[in-house]
Amino acid sequence: MSASSVETIFLIFTLSSYLIILVSPFLIGRRQKKNNYLKLLILSIGLTFILATLSAYWSENLSDKLIYFLYGFDPYGMGESERWTNEIRIEDRKTIEQIFKGSLGVGWPLKLIMVYIIFIIPYNLITCLVIYSWKRKKLLIVPPESRKVD
Repeated sequence: MSASSVETIFLIFTLSSYLIILVSPFLIGRRQKKNNYLKLLILSIGLTFILATLSAYWSENLSDKLIYFLYGFDPYGMGESERWTNEIRIEDRKTIEQIFKGSLGVGWPLKLIMVYIIFIIPYNLITCLVIYSWKRKKLLIVPPESRKVD
């Protein structure tokens, strides 16, 4: 299997983890019986933080290390002769060198912090407010005599 195919498979895993992060507040809202905004927000922020941490570590660090391991590349080697332990095709070698050069720079913890503060927390605030408002409106529409009492 070529390195670009493995990279595409790992990209699919990364994108599906992002989708799970986006859907998780709605799943928490459906499972929660009482309509409490603060509880919904805390659970949503906690779950998305765990999922975002796992996703960031996977997409920025672990998937690259797996590709390096599969194709015999040592990113800590001092020279070209130390980096490559296996003979591979030129296309795979170029793909892995691209992945290696792309992994230099800002690390995954700093990327996680920036993405979480700039995107995920506001997303959770807005999504939880929408879920809370929708549940509240739904409760106001249903007549009191037809409501179930737990």
